[in-house]
Amino acid sequence: MVRIFWNLVLIAAGIFALYYFKIWPFKENVAGIDYLTAKYCGKKDAPRETAICDCIVRSAEMDMKNRFNEKEYTEIQEDRAKSAYALQKSIHAIRPEIDRCLREQGQEAAWNQFMSDLSTLDEPLLKKAKSALDSGAVKLKELWKDHAAEKAGIDARYK
Repeated sequence: MVRIFWNLVLIAAGIFALYYFKIWPFKENVAGIDYLTAKYCGKKDAPRETAICDCIVRSAEMDMKNRFNEKEYTEIQEDRAKSAYALQKSIHAIRPEIDRCLREQGQEAAWNQFMSDLSTLDEPLLKKAKSALDSGAVKLKELWKDHAAEKAGIDARYK
């Protein structure tokens, strides 16, 4: 049982280290303005992406820059959790402006695409995490069976 606990502690520490040092699945901040700008802006032949860039990404960026000083804005953009939360709050605050802008560009459907994309940005990461958790669960079951067998062997000696 102690061995299982320490294995879980090591796994948690490993995941935290990957997150903290921005390694492998945590390398890019998918809720950061820089990532969203790279994803949606600069595609001149894609009107829907251009609308997402102009109406959502740029508007959210301006809203956040108006609410936070430069240092705060930079700190928020460097932290995945903070940037996701700030993006959510900003989009909620400027939603009427976003809707107006998308309507003016004739790209109302871009909102649904953006929200769909946003909900699946971390999907590869989630699949990898699920795979790791599944393999960890299998390992824990094996350890539990081994522990139960050892315990049964000891119990049999005391009958």
